[in-house]
Amino acid sequence: MISLSIYCSTQTMSVAIYNGQILLDILNKKIIQNKIDYLPLIIEQVLNSNNIKLLDRILFCRGPGSYTANRSVKALVQGLSLAKNSKLVTLDNFEVYVGNLTKTYNGSIVFFKDFNNKFFIKLFYKKKEKYVEYEERFYHVEGRNLRKMILEKLNKKPNTVIVSDHKYSLAKFNKIDLNIRYLSPDATHLANSFFNGYGADNLEIIYHHTYYK
Repeated sequence: MISLSIYCSTQTMSVAIYNGQILLDILNKKIIQNKIDYLPLIIEQVLNSNNIKLLDRILFCRGPGSYTANRSVKALVQGLSLAKNSKLVTLDNFEVYVGNLTKTYNGSIVFFKDFNNKFFIKLFYKKKEKYVEYEERFYHVEGRNLRKMILEKLNKKPNTVIVSDHKYSLAKFNKIDLNIRYLSPDATHLANSFFNGYGADNLEIIYHHTYYK
């Protein structure tokens, strides 16, 4: 089964192609001026260089994040799925992180950087072999409030890991006896999360109006 995985962060576009769970190829390109104009070319290059004619599955992220980028990726993969007769599967950005955690913690707090020094935060707890959301909502907070909020959430949750793509903010917890994991996601991390049981056929983009503060 051939799968195409597409992931865009605030800094990088990433495309990976899989045969089953075997990685065939991956291409990453830096995002300039918050634009993902080169994403169709990257996808085309990966497909052509691996002689891929049909795709069984396309994996992509539905947010939270940039409204413009999420909307563009969704439109792109919908057109590609029609051309390649592919099934669409989505993950949210938080699942990309928790789906790559080792399962040795009771819970996790995921945060990653948005624009303008703001961060998305969400809490999870371990249930059997997966991390599931502790509460349905997530938080969108100013950088100056990030450390305080995370420490408040940790008070009632022992053996919890903090995972993020932001090294500078993670460094603020170094002097405290906490579980910390740095992860800079790309298309392989999105695919790994899917292989670990995350993902759905929900194509609804998580837009800005659904943010919780």
